[in-house]
Amino acid sequence: MEFVVVDGSQGEGGGQILRTAVAFSAIKKVPVRIVRIRAGRDVPGLKRQHVTSLTVLARAFSGRLEGAVEGSSEVSFVPGEPALERLEVDMGTAASIPLVLQAVIPAVALSEAKLSLRLVGGTDVPWSPTFDYFQRVATEGYRAVGISARVEAARRGYYPRGGGEVTAEVGPSGGVTSLTLVSRPAVSSTRVVSRCGRLPRRVAERQSAAAVAELSGKGIAVEQAEVSDEPSDSPGTSVLVYRAGEGVIMGSDSIGAKGKPAEDVGSEAAKGFVAAQESGGCLDANLADMVLPLLSLAAAPSLVKVPAMTSHLETGLRLASQFTGCRWTADREADGVLVAVYPENR
Repeated sequence: MEFVVVDGSQGEGGGQILRTAVAFSAIKKVPVRIVRIRAGRDVPGLKRQHVTSLTVLARAFSGRLEGAVEGSSEVSFVPGEPALERLEVDMGTAASIPLVLQAVIPAVALSEAKLSLRLVGGTDVPWSPTFDYFQRVATEGYRAVGISARVEAARRGYYPRGGGEVTAEVGPSGGVTSLTLVSRPAVSSTRVVSRCGRLPRRVAERQSAAAVAELSGKGIAVEQAEVSDEPSDSPGTSVLVYRAGEGVIMGSDSIGAKGKPAEDVGSEAAKGFVAAQESGGCLDANLADMVLPLLSLAAAPSLVKVPAMTSHLETGLRLASQFTGCRWTADREADGVLVAVYPENR
């Protein structure tokens, strides 16, 4: 059996290499072996959310999995045919649910399968998109390329206990739609979502007010500002500033931390959004990392303007080329980077 061998230390050397490689393995139905996983990190090897992503995909696709234990630096995955339509996984920690969904949703949808998934873990944790970002921005990005998924959070999960509860409903996509997003009108309005758990509601209100003030100072109106206090096992907060529509799918999020003023959390998310929209890109950088590699599976070329050519994006496109034979180019312009993705034989 011939494996596609992926160097897990290339580029930024993070977990996104693993998630992208395993998703493409399931979609293309080719075995993959990832070596030197997170080799350059302070704590190298697999973490809990990586093991969970692999476990979910292996169970959903009747796959054979070797080396999928925490700390492992090498793992192999041999996908089978879609086997399960319902699955529940409790990660037991605050491991990131959004990062698991980032691997699972494209793999299931683009394998013409369906899956009802319940995950227990972290919804809003460091080094990961918040759940609100994933629900309101990432799923819109997926929808733009033909992947539909519905995700809901019944409970928030913050560090260190986790305990967040999320359900995801994923169905067959019918294939990836090519994407052309090269120009957009100026972003004049946006939305804000501010949440807290096991903290006074006024913390979320202060976060929201700071985000609104920062945006207003830059001439960006806020169409809607949602504030809520959520059930959770550990105290925590998050803020999302986003816009989805009219040729723009863009968001910026921030999470609270002990000793970090609520005002700083809100203004941080707003400043990130302002920086992204001023770049001229049609997608924010994090969303581009998730979506553009999938365009290698479309039937026609795609052209998308992004804020910058990040290490994550470059690595993702290289992996896509390794699995699909696609070509891609990146041309710097005055207001962003124009990325073209040419599927195999195009």
